[in-house]
Amino acid sequence: MSTPVPWDLLSSAYADEVVPLLERYATDALRLAAPVTGARIVDVACGPGTLAILAAQQGHLVDAIDFSAGMIERFEARRLTLGLDNVTAQVGDGQALPFRDATYGAGFSMFGLMFFADRAKGFSELRRVLLPGARAVVSSWQRIDDHPVLAAVLASVWATAAIDPDDLPLSTPEQCREEMSASFADVEVIEISHTERYETAAAAWASLERTLPPLVLMRRELGDEKWAKVSVVASETMTRTLGDGPPELVMSAWLTVGVAR
Repeated sequence: MSTPVPWDLLSSAYADEVVPLLERYATDALRLAAPVTGARIVDVACGPGTLAILAAQQGHLVDAIDFSAGMIERFEARRLTLGLDNVTAQVGDGQALPFRDATYGAGFSMFGLMFFADRAKGFSELRRVLLPGARAVVSSWQRIDDHPVLAAVLASVWATAAIDPDDLPLSTPEQCREEMSASFADVEVIEISHTERYETAAAAWASLERTLPPLVLMRRELGDEKWAKVSVVASETMTRTLGDGPPELVMSAWLTVGVAR
């Protein structure tokens, strides 16, 4: 997940299907950081502009960066459609930000820094570009085992594909607090949950296999023929787990807030 490959592969589906859900967490993050009106903020690993565009619409000046060219293309398309001129986006490395020290009144990384190869560098770079006293919010998903439906479905995927997956990084409050505290003061870890609704369980699985980076990458590596078998098992598992009615998936995350000192 620390290379642009899976993010480029899913950038189109991600922008179309995942942004509406992630905007809810972005709204929470902006509330927690509470930048003053018109503040200049930075969004690291910005994806298709989920938080950055919301912040720009609130009147902030936003600089955003992501290592996926596909995501930045989607970002620019959304920016142009909305006619926003107070937000910029560029392809770049969140572990070596091309921004000056002590520039921003708030900083964010929404479900991005968690996948950095060097998270410590990601945190320290985010701290470097913030003004003293500015708040940063870094979001990450809770452990897969804390989401029973997803855990059951993904377990069927790993078993069918004979893969032993790694745990998600920054998936416990203790880990979030420890890693952010190396660069920030007054760290607080807040649990936030939002619910995503689908027409059917099969539709829920179809969206997940288009938009979850590990699944998109796995499909590319296995090839369509082998992936088709994995997908059938996962879809059946999701239908059996959720039932026949319109399903709801509760997605819980950690929003870790720290202050630049």
